[in-house]
Amino acid sequence: MTPRRLEAAVREAAARALGLDPGTIPFVWPRNDHAGGGADAATALPPRLAGGAGDRAPARRGDRRAEVCARVTAELSAMRDEGLVDFDRVTGDGRGFLNVTFTGRQREALLAEAADGPRFLTGRDWDGEGEWPSSALHAAGPVAQARRLARADARARVALAVGPRTPPPGPGEASWRDPYLDGGHRELLTPAARALGAVGEDSARVAFCRSVPERPRDTETTGRDLPVLPSAGYPGAWARLTDANPAFRMRYAHAHATSLVRWNAEGATPHTACPDHTAPVRGLLFDGPSVLDTVARREEPHILVRYLEALTSAYDEWRTCSAAVPGTAGRAAADPALPAAVAGVLRTGLFLLGVSAPTRL
Repeated sequence: MTPRRLEAAVREAAARALGLDPGTIPFVWPRNDHAGGGADAATALPPRLAGGAGDRAPARRGDRRAEVCARVTAELSAMRDEGLVDFDRVTGDGRGFLNVTFTGRQREALLAEAADGPRFLTGRDWDGEGEWPSSALHAAGPVAQARRLARADARARVALAVGPRTPPPGPGEASWRDPYLDGGHRELLTPAARALGAVGEDSARVAFCRSVPERPRDTETTGRDLPVLPSAGYPGAWARLTDANPAFRMRYAHAHATSLVRWNAEGATPHTACPDHTAPVRGLLFDGPSVLDTVARREEPHILVRYLEALTSAYDEWRTCSAAVPGTAGRAAADPALPAAVAGVLRTGLFLLGVSAPTRL
């Protein structure tokens, strides 16, 4: 069950329950991080519809939210009974949000669809002809100028991915080689070029897109030893191939996920399932399309960086827990679709930042 399919089902239920034209109903992304009571997703569509009642009294607005939520919930449950939708449970809550719990089959379908990162995140295939924006960062003078170029690239790539024009395909298999760290650019004359020679292009692009302000202070950081403007004199953790470097962590997680998919296909012993860490990964995957939509509307690449970091952290916990628990007759093997889904979303998100995603450890 993808966010777009759930939104369409809730929209239809609201139209039927309230006698509205589906075209007049606002698009509201369902979100996992809004869900309560162990549900997989929640939507704020009922309170959005109730807000149009024009009643200024808070108590009456609350009653209206509860009424609209109850009617939409009942209609969605009726659609489930009619076989039009297939959810495990549909409930309302005190906020007026509608909470949906998926079936096991719907959870599996979510992972399977997320493996195709471009289609899952944007709702369409990436094919056609054209060029993705990718500025030559070493051509900039100051590091701040290189940062502006990297952020403009990320904004343009996201706009191309979600816009009306069909974008060209992304790259295939990628390696760990970096044009600035591995001799691709021998003459590093400007401060920006020397910074790239110290941290590499991939780490630089993540560093440049990770912070919020457009004109940061020279000494500003986004975490311990993570300068917003890494330089040859102070590259910070961006120069390290360790977990202290967010760019390395995300790229390593992608390499691990794709390798795990390959190892499973070659007959390796699969990880043991760890339910406590599977649900957070699946929830973050579900929220991916709405995150990318927010990035495109607000033109703020740091939102995409922080989302990919959160997904990386959840995946790291999943793989650590799953690998540490020995397989037993009472524990099922981990779903190989989960690493494929994580790889699909990470690869797509990194590509939109202009960052390569290595496919092998």
